[in-house]
Amino acid sequence: MIELNLRLDIPVDIGRDEAQQLAERELLNPLYSDAQPPWWQRTGSWVWEHFTDLLNRLGGAASNLLWLIVVAAVIALIVFVIVRRAGGVQRRRARGGEVFTDRTSSAADHRARAEGAARMGDWNEAVLEGFRVIVRQLEERGALDPRAGRTADEAARDAGAVFGPLRSELDAAARAFDEVAYGDRPGTAEAYAQITSLDCALKRSVMASV
Repeated sequence: MIELNLRLDIPVDIGRDEAQQLAERELLNPLYSDAQPPWWQRTGSWVWEHFTDLLNRLGGAASNLLWLIVVAAVIALIVFVIVRRAGGVQRRRARGGEVFTDRTSSAADHRARAEGAARMGDWNEAVLEGFRVIVRQLEERGALDPRAGRTADEAARDAGAVFGPLRSELDAAARAFDEVAYGDRPGTAEAYAQITSLDCALKRSVMASV
């Protein structure tokens, strides 16, 4: 309990200014400062008090305001997730993922894996191996120089320089490969079908040029 340290010799009949000065001096007593809650608690109480007062003044509009705040927060969260995910995809692509994880498999090996994955409905593996079929087959037929560390974009660019009419299909296939391999996006039957169609078109072009 806080005891007021009032002097007994203070006259009872005092003016308003004198009373205010006496009160201010009394509040400077360390006993009062020790008894007060910490500043962060006082600040939180002040903010909450004014917030509830604002809601009370708004009356019926308070619920609408709260809903607007909730919706704005959800939208901000969605935008944050999308931006962060897009940034992650761009960072992965900037690093440049290699097409091949090994240099020992032939085009026939990759084709067998792609077709087996497609039969199992594993479209991720089917898309990856299907694109590897294209690149390795072009290397084996001399249309592309065998080069370690080649990325999907580089393969599409190099092949597009040789097979100009199929440039857009090559770019689309490389994009599908990157999205599955480095963009955390699932492969689809449609993407695999486009890759196999490109494979057939490239084989026809290679045979026609021989």
